[in-house]
Amino acid sequence: MEEEEVDDKQVLVNNNSSSSSLIELRFEEIRTKISERLKHAREAVVSVSAARKDSIRRRRKAADNLNQASAKYNELEKQLEEACEAEDFEKAESVSERLSSAERERELMALALRDAEADCDAVESKMQEVLDLQIRAEEECASLLESFTVDSANDADLVVGNAEAVSTKEMEEWQSSSEELEVKKMELEIEFHLVNDARSGLNNSIESLVEDDQRERDCLRDKKKFLMVELEKLLALVREKEAEIAENDSNIERVENRIADVVSGFQELQSTVDTKCHDLQSVLSQIELDNESLSKKKKEIDDFFAQEEARGAELREMSRIALVEANSYQEVVRLRKQLMQFVLKAREDKLRLTKTEKKLSEDVQMLKQAISTARASVQELSSTKARIHQEIESYNQRLLFIDKRVPELEAEKKVAATARNFREAARIASEAKVLGVEKEELQTKMESAISEVKKLEDETGSTLVKLQETEMQIASKEKELEKTRYQRLILVARAASTDRSAALEVGDVEEADILLAEAEAVVAEAKNLQPDKFKEEDFSNLQENFISMELISKLGSKQLAELASSVHILEHVEKGGNA
Repeated sequence: MEEEEVDDKQVLVNNNSSSSSLIELRFEEIRTKISERLKHAREAVVSVSAARKDSIRRRRKAADNLNQASAKYNELEKQLEEACEAEDFEKAESVSERLSSAERERELMALALRDAEADCDAVESKMQEVLDLQIRAEEECASLLESFTVDSANDADLVVGNAEAVSTKEMEEWQSSSEELEVKKMELEIEFHLVNDARSGLNNSIESLVEDDQRERDCLRDKKKFLMVELEKLLALVREKEAEIAENDSNIERVENRIADVVSGFQELQSTVDTKCHDLQSVLSQIELDNESLSKKKKEIDDFFAQEEARGAELREMSRIALVEANSYQEVVRLRKQLMQFVLKAREDKLRLTKTEKKLSEDVQMLKQAISTARASVQELSSTKARIHQEIESYNQRLLFIDKRVPELEAEKKVAATARNFREAARIASEAKVLGVEKEELQTKMESAISEVKKLEDETGSTLVKLQETEMQIASKEKELEKTRYQRLILVARAASTDRSAALEVGDVEEADILLAEAEAVVAEAKNLQPDKFKEEDFSNLQENFISMELISKLGSKQLAELASSVHILEHVEKGGNA
């Protein structure tokens, strides 16, 4: 039974040791998995960061090309105005052709810049995606570590609980065995004392019974010695003394026989008592050995419990370390998410302004196209009205001719009739009739033309009114467009300055120079929009602080907290939480 218990305890120890080893192995596997996931996420960030640098370079080049094309277009516009003022129409026509070509080139460069900006926005979106991937990876890391923390804590509790259960059971068995052994020992000690007392009593009884004989024997022995001395001194009395000696020997023998008889009567009982005492002494020695064995067993139990407690402490330490790492990842994830929300707010503002600018630009283009169409319509109406005026003038001249010719024909008809030249009179009458019909047709056409002219004049007036309204709309839209563009340029400049600071912080001087050039170019473009005509409240809602997504992906917990504090994110979050 005891051997089975020892085997069971050994199996439990082996199982706990194996479980502890598995926990440690799992902890290492989790750390390896975390390292691989974070490595993959960081590699993605590095890849997108490189693509972002390329997109920034392309956007800067496209912006430079557009600025050059715009400068060329503005110069040609100036030359065209000077040629028109100087009435050098040949030069004006040549410059106009070059201006058209420059305008097409500017439109192409603007399209290329929009494509480059779209690429930058796409890369920014990709950067956001990989940063989200990194955040998700860190969340998974925190989740894995939290799960491991719970499991390892449970395993530690299980190890200590099993150890306590085994130790309690072993201690109960040890206590029971100790108590039984103690009782048995006390019983044997009592029995030993009783037997020993009996043996002592027996020995005392024997001694008391033979005490007189022993004294007599001792006296006789002393007498024998004395007689022997006398025998030596008194050779003469040898014979007498030999007889006395013989008689004394006979008495000694008789007494010794009597003593031997007494002793032999108690010898069997004494032997039995001695045997019992020896047996009890052997049992007591065995009990002492058992007691030592129990003490050793108790030490083994204490050592086992201490060992299991140490193993449980190791598991709890691993659990604590995993919890610390999990909390660290959670804190990093929390800070990255807060900073990402801050960045996304800026991106949303920029995208909103970009969409608004695009929409306003399209509206302005549509309105300008409408103005061009209206002007072409007015020009067409003017041409039509001029053609109708020419027709009316032609009708008037024809009517005047008819009005002049008809009286002449009447006179000629009268002359022919008077001369009885009826055939000629009939021809003249027919011609006069035809002219009369033509006159009526011309008058009808004249009325129709005059009505058409009035209609054209009304339509031209209406078109001119719409043209003026459209020009007012264009002015309003262009003002709003300039304000929106200025707001967007401010955001772009601030973002570029922030990205430049981030590039300098990570030691990328080349990118920092590109971003500095972009920020300066954007600021210069914004100044050309005459910001003095805008109101300060137009920019009160613009975000002033910006954060680089690359910094968010690369910084650690402490630096992220400092970055969040620098743009007052933590204060904002705390206020939001209190609210």
